[in-house]
Amino acid sequence: MACQSTEMVKVPEGSFHMGFVIDNDMEWGDTDEEPVHEVFLDEFQIDRYEVTSAEFSSFLNEHKDQAKRFFQLGNAVTIEFKDGIYRPRPGLERYPANRVSWYGADAYCRWKGKRLPTEAEWEKAARGTDQRIFPWGDQHPDNDYTTYRRPFAKNGFQAMEPVDSMPQGRSPYGLHFMAGNVWEWVADWYRDDYYEVSPRQNPKGPESGTTRVMRGGNWYYKAYYMRTTYRFNDKPESIKVWQGFRCAQSIQ
Repeated sequence: MACQSTEMVKVPEGSFHMGFVIDNDMEWGDTDEEPVHEVFLDEFQIDRYEVTSAEFSSFLNEHKDQAKRFFQLGNAVTIEFKDGIYRPRPGLERYPANRVSWYGADAYCRWKGKRLPTEAEWEKAARGTDQRIFPWGDQHPDNDYTTYRRPFAKNGFQAMEPVDSMPQGRSPYGLHFMAGNVWEWVADWYRDDYYEVSPRQNPKGPESGTTRVMRGGNWYYKAYYMRTTYRFNDKPESIKVWQGFRCAQSIQ
């Protein structure tokens, strides 16, 4: 393996409340975020940071035959292809890998001896046990906490930030950019009524589906989508400029 392991954070076993009460004064929340339900998770580890362009480039160079399934180049992508090698754009080595499909995210995590987090693990790592709306608390986001309402057409790659920056926006467990930067793929298939039938212990999502869940918003989306409970989804083969990820790992 060509690159070093990303720093991971332990999230202790225990219960937390998953979901959002959509009958509220702000009129925030979608029906797929209800009902709010208590979930017990075993202890697990999750990457402190989103996977970077440097890390994902190393993976792509070892999987060139599958690279087009995992990733797509483009003008707004932090990785480039020069002289037959994938590499981070100069100065963007610590920026998040973006334009990654679910298949690319899943394969990378497996390559590292890890896996994608479940949707429940991601939400607990983002909000902790106090039902906070955003990773840093209930305060409305601004650009002191995360990348927020930054159009790429205006800001270029400065719409994003290095994955280890903006510490004011960290989650209760010290994770960076659980809101903003890139949408993050998780392991689960998406179903809008899954919370009505979800098991109370270590839920892993529906057994099948057509789209996979993404969490955390991106550099341009408004506050509504950066909430720790918001559920986005897309087809696993889709490759869009704001898609990235981080990995998790079970603790035996």
